[in-house]
Amino acid sequence: MASYAQAPEFEIASVKTNTAGGRMSVEFSGDRFTAIGIGLGPLVLMAYDLNVRQISEFHPAFDDRYDIVAKAGHRVGSGEMRQMLQSLLAGRFQLQAHWETRDVPVYSLTIAKGGPKLRRSQQPEDDLPRVRTPASAGGMETSSGVSYTHESMGDFAWALSRMARIGDRQVVDNTGLEGYYDFTLTFDRNPVPPAGTEALPPPGPDIFSAVQRELGLKLESAKAPVRFLVIDHVERPSAN
Repeated sequence: MASYAQAPEFEIASVKTNTAGGRMSVEFSGDRFTAIGIGLGPLVLMAYDLNVRQISEFHPAFDDRYDIVAKAGHRVGSGEMRQMLQSLLAGRFQLQAHWETRDVPVYSLTIAKGGPKLRRSQQPEDDLPRVRTPASAGGMETSSGVSYTHESMGDFAWALSRMARIGDRQVVDNTGLEGYYDFTLTFDRNPVPPAGTEALPPPGPDIFSAVQRELGLKLESAKAPVRFLVIDHVERPSAN
């Protein structure tokens, strides 16, 4: 079981069932976490820095949406913010989980022949917590693909792992590239058609070709150890 002894906690935390609906929004500041309309699944992903493919078990409570406002007693970095979210999950949702490492098929993100075709980001660095969320790492969808701003290769591998066109494999960053980049990826974003149905002509290249042609990177089949979080127990949150 995961241990939460001595883990840092928020000084104040409010967890309420979301009744307004609307799109999920998440905001981090130096000492505050605010999420409106967030599901338990995305909250677990942020707290443990996971991709959705790394959660082994789900629960009916994952279908609900919550409004969460939590404040730390001091400014915190990304690692401490995630630990506080883990404490919130343990204390308010009674989350119990354990890790399992399995050798599974993955896609290894590496540098293609000819080198990367990436532009360094000019966005200034800040000291706010950089906790991965779809809004911060998943890029902005365009009519023909996805645009990324101030994206690390670790975040890009995480974002690729979320794409339906990748299939059911995790993408592992093996580029060795440090820093942050701005780039646009143009590819066919249509879902894979069901077996036996006629597919429309693709509006662009597949994701594998696009990554190599446009970014100078490549996705190669490989096998690697991947950590999975197995949910042993979770409940709907206790009252404030």
